[in-house]
Amino acid sequence: MLDRLLKVTLTEWKLFVTDPAAVLLLVVAGLLYAFYYPTPYIYQTVSKVPVGIVDLDHSGKSRELVQMAAAAQQIEVKAVYNDMLEAENAMARDDIYGFMVIPEDMEKSIRKNEQVSLNIFTHGAYVMLHGAIGTAFSTCAMTLGATSKVRQIALEKKVPSSKAMAMRDPIPISIQTMFNSTGSYSNYIVPSVLILILQQSLVIGIGVLGGARAHRRFRRKYRDSAVENESLTYRYFGRSLAYFLHYCCFILFYHCVIYNLFDFPRRGELLPMMVFAIVFLFAVINFGMVISQVFLRRETSMQLFLYLSIPILFLANFSWPTYLMPDAMRALSYILPSTFAIPAWISIEQMGADLYDVAPKLYILAIQAVLYLGLGLTLTSIRDKAPFKTGDM
Repeated sequence: MLDRLLKVTLTEWKLFVTDPAAVLLLVVAGLLYAFYYPTPYIYQTVSKVPVGIVDLDHSGKSRELVQMAAAAQQIEVKAVYNDMLEAENAMARDDIYGFMVIPEDMEKSIRKNEQVSLNIFTHGAYVMLHGAIGTAFSTCAMTLGATSKVRQIALEKKVPSSKAMAMRDPIPISIQTMFNSTGSYSNYIVPSVLILILQQSLVIGIGVLGGARAHRRFRRKYRDSAVENESLTYRYFGRSLAYFLHYCCFILFYHCVIYNLFDFPRRGELLPMMVFAIVFLFAVINFGMVISQVFLRRETSMQLFLYLSIPILFLANFSWPTYLMPDAMRALSYILPSTFAIPAWISIEQMGADLYDVAPKLYILAIQAVLYLGLGLTLTSIRDKAPFKTGDM
């Protein structure tokens, strides 16, 4: 019995490493995208964003603020302007992506203990740059304000600067980022996309190889072969085992090589990862087997899922909070294994979660796997009875 199953598995594996389209999807895509996608984010954090400063005060305090901004890592002060029109024109030309306006009489207002408003303008089309510019300028302004206030308290109360700092800010706040301490965009998005790559390449690859026995690529040449005429159970589970073993290697490759190469946080333990791989891959494989029975021509599933990659990315619930999605889109996302696999993978790999922590997500993936298994076996049984009409795919 095991020999028959392994024979189907080996035959399927030989097929998807010899068929050009299958090699592209099931071998090359998983490797190529794993290196290609993280490469643009190799510097991980946004830094040296070109900015400007409009100095309308021309005082010692304003020059001190300009020097603080010039020393900030996130931004690079390209120019100091005398009026806002110059800065606006520079931002329109994309010479800078934001600027800060230092108002007139800022130093006088500070000395009089009056409130001073600094205006920060950013290029809102670039979200990451917007955040970096706003954070850098705000930090510089707050530091200048705090320094001035502490100095004033120290002089008035005739106390040491340390005590003046405590009087100025009696309850300081320290914010610590637990799982992405550098604030890296790549640490946030790339691990999620890697799981999506596995799902998309696997589903499309299964569809390309064909699902129904009468429509498989090699059916015309090997329609009388023992493997292609095995019973439904051996054919279905033998093929599934080939995909499962192949993609287990991809998950290990991502964990051991890609995560180390690009310095992604890696806190996952072996047992949760193994359970995740089993549940996730069987959910995706059975989903792919269903799709392969619905679309009989190999081109159809490829065209459909390539065009749907971006919508599936947005439904994967990491680029936008799920609870803010319309109900219809949220319901549609429940069809896809990636909706539950991505948060489970992130929890295990980057947050060091154990099985208890990710159990709710894994339960849903297991339910998907069982439902798609039943549907896949049913459709395969129906398709097995279909006559051979379409010829070699």
